[in-house]
Amino acid sequence: MPFDGFFTNSIVKELSLLSDGRIDKIHQPTKDEIILYIRKDKKAYKVLFSCNPSFPRVHITETDKENPLVPPGFCMVLRKYIAGAKLKGVNQINFDRIVDFEIEGRDELGYPLTFHLIIEIMGKHSNIILINDKEKIVDSVKHITSETSRYRTVLPSFDYISPPLSGKVSPLNITKDEFDKYLNSKDLETASKAIMSSFLGISKKFSDDVTENYKNTKLIELLADERDTISSNFFYYMAKVKSCSFNYRIYYNNDLMNDFYCLPLKSYNGLTSIDFDSPSKLLDSFYGQRDLKNSLKQKYSDLFKLISNLYDRTLKKIQIHKEKLIECSNYETYKVYGDILMANQFSLEDGMKSVTLQNFYDENLNDITIPLDDDISINQNAQKYYKKYNKEKITIETVTLQLKEAEDEKLYLENILYNVENANDIETLEEIKSELSSIGYIKKRGKQSKGSKKSLPHHFVSSDGYDIYVGKNNNQNDYLTTKFAVSSDIWLHTKEIPGSHVIIKSKSGEVSDTAILEAANLAAYHSKGQNSTNVPVDYTEKKNVKKPSGAKPGMVIYTTNKTIYITPDETKVKSLTKLSK
Repeated sequence: MPFDGFFTNSIVKELSLLSDGRIDKIHQPTKDEIILYIRKDKKAYKVLFSCNPSFPRVHITETDKENPLVPPGFCMVLRKYIAGAKLKGVNQINFDRIVDFEIEGRDELGYPLTFHLIIEIMGKHSNIILINDKEKIVDSVKHITSETSRYRTVLPSFDYISPPLSGKVSPLNITKDEFDKYLNSKDLETASKAIMSSFLGISKKFSDDVTENYKNTKLIELLADERDTISSNFFYYMAKVKSCSFNYRIYYNNDLMNDFYCLPLKSYNGLTSIDFDSPSKLLDSFYGQRDLKNSLKQKYSDLFKLISNLYDRTLKKIQIHKEKLIECSNYETYKVYGDILMANQFSLEDGMKSVTLQNFYDENLNDITIPLDDDISINQNAQKYYKKYNKEKITIETVTLQLKEAEDEKLYLENILYNVENANDIETLEEIKSELSSIGYIKKRGKQSKGSKKSLPHHFVSSDGYDIYVGKNNNQNDYLTTKFAVSSDIWLHTKEIPGSHVIIKSKSGEVSDTAILEAANLAAYHSKGQNSTNVPVDYTEKKNVKKPSGAKPGMVIYTTNKTIYITPDETKVKSLTKLSK
């Protein structure tokens, strides 16, 4: 996504409207995000700073984020120096992806002091840094030592050094003669690369759009009128930036968000798009779901790790049990040895290492060779084999039960993993934690507060008017199947694939074929088979679904079912009316 100098410029112009506002509150919801609450003209604004390597940005946000119980260290530093301070201005540095918030704060003794809160939007090198009026670093989200970077050190008390310019210049105020001069010095480079390597804040997408069909042609090979086309395109965009003629637009490819920009890109003419009236609203929309997923993964990383470890351990248990069953699979042979030895004990001499006798259990009465311990008697050898037979028989029975339990646990954990990986809200993950706590996988941490919100199942309406419910986790699956559904409702679930329980509410005991097909698509889409083809989905009346006594949450058995094979279709899912998240 081209969060380049041009988009940064548009964001800075919007954020500049907050100048003279007061910093009311400061929060740090995650390790790489800061939120400043700025009050101006009796209105409160939330400004999000993110130096997440995947989604670095700064903008006004409407999104609510949960804060940790204990504020991180950088948050406490910001509160100490700039809480209650005045925002004097917001500036873009060198037309690059660097934004400087100039803040009038207080020093440790309470005297006025100017601070600069700087966000560098540089992919994996992104950072948020607080510096004082002497350009000394007070603190930063990411500390960079001399071992990490030879160019600069980002640690408290060190001088602040801006990221390197690499010989580039700002494109905003150059003349056509200067533009031509810069390109003439890059004659051996392709047109697109020459633009990028000459000017600050230029993304590849923008450079490709400016150079159009000549982007991969070396400048030295271009004709004069072709160079003029590039120059005209370049200064056309510069004029739009200077006059603030931005078009905030998200581009879609097959109903999926593909990209965004603040200027109309010719290369995206074939894509559908949605316009926004501000860059912040665009970014809130574009990054909202991605950011939520990432924040949830960070916040619940321990939960992800715990379930993954439990799953891996269960796989090892299953392998050990299977190997043990193979090892004991010939246990009946020991009883045969014992019986044959006892039948022949009076005709055999002690002290032999083996004996070959007729096997009266074999229909052809073939001979069988029995290994013996020559230090004990024939009778003792027989008793030894009986003991081994009984031991391995009990082992087989015990391990068979343990294998069944382990395989059930594997299915359960696969379902939990699917639910965790696809959770889109904190409530769902908290319910999963509570479920794991209730069955002893994790320690209980006190009672859930009465005021805590519970997530609701997805609620869709089929194209012909049937209500369809989809569980988000095992507790919801149990509720839908065992308490919410009545006997004539239709229950659906992917066959032997982790996924959600789906319920179609019947009307006068009837459900249409259309509703069943659409619910089957929902079941396949809300399962681990989401990206597969011909996913098997079982369906039956709810009266045929039972929950065994003592079964883990979400685990049921069912009979007299039918199976539909369906390829999940996201477009069809989105076409259904959705009444709840």
